[in-house]
Amino acid sequence: MKWYRLGAGLLLALCFCGVAAAQELKWESSVKHRTIEDVVYGQKDGMGLTMDVLIPETKPKNIGVIFIVSASWRSIKSATPEEEEKQRKQHWAQGPLNGGYTLFLVRHGSTPRYFIPEMVSDIRRAVRFVRSHAKEYGVDPNHIGISGASSGGHLALMAALTADDGKADAKDPVERVSSRAQAIVAWFSPTDMVNYGGESGYTTLGKLRPTLFQEAFGKITDLESQLKSISPINFVTRDAPPLLMIHGDADRLCPVQQSQVLKAKYEETKRPVKLIVAPGAPHKYWLGIEKNYLAIWEWFDQYLK
Repeated sequence: MKWYRLGAGLLLALCFCGVAAAQELKWESSVKHRTIEDVVYGQKDGMGLTMDVLIPETKPKNIGVIFIVSASWRSIKSATPEEEEKQRKQHWAQGPLNGGYTLFLVRHGSTPRYFIPEMVSDIRRAVRFVRSHAKEYGVDPNHIGISGASSGGHLALMAALTADDGKADAKDPVERVSSRAQAIVAWFSPTDMVNYGGESGYTTLGKLRPTLFQEAFGKITDLESQLKSISPINFVTRDAPPLLMIHGDADRLCPVQQSQVLKAKYEETKRPVKLIVAPGAPHKYWLGIEKNYLAIWEWFDQYLK
């Protein structure tokens, strides 16, 4: 039963986790900001990869934070401006804006057409683009934060922990720029896809739904190796960006164990890390979730200023 519950948890997470399902929170007021819609940061198969830029007009800190818009490794924009405005009143946008950060809402290529390794490449491209155009958005190119929740947090971790300094000989000037972020905030995110919930936890998951791993990789050649290749825990080095994680200990979709093992890896590597565990909190949302932004602002201020 233990492994069944763990397997069912990831299966449900693939179906339901992420920003799209988060409930709306009541903020005292929406932060006045300027919005730049549908900025194209790259192309894929002739289609544009886009982001929206939200620039606070009240006490801006001129610090850029990239937030990965992702649910079940799918990334979409609301169908109407009204729906999109409603999404932006949630804490995912209002939290950073209330902290004075310029927010880059990044969308990536989605499953099942694109696979997780390609999504990670999209996110690295987005970081390069933001850094290349930092002056246009009034942010410091040398201090960029990255964040995400659930699958978005997983992609943020993967992109930040596998970043590079750019390719000096690239024809595209954006590709010559560093994709490194200087701080990470990850909400209830997968970190060890092999030991999901416990040792070799992945072995049960495929029995629940045979297409599960095909949606992540396409062709399966060596599943364990492929899962290791998308597990952030395997890419922590002595120059890993400072990491803040937030996770509920009653999360049945992505177990808090996933944040705990990554914290231990960071501590082993002697890198700055902090894990906030919310007692009794499930996946996606809990009452008082917005209070975590005090710690988030402190974290970004410490490592991005």
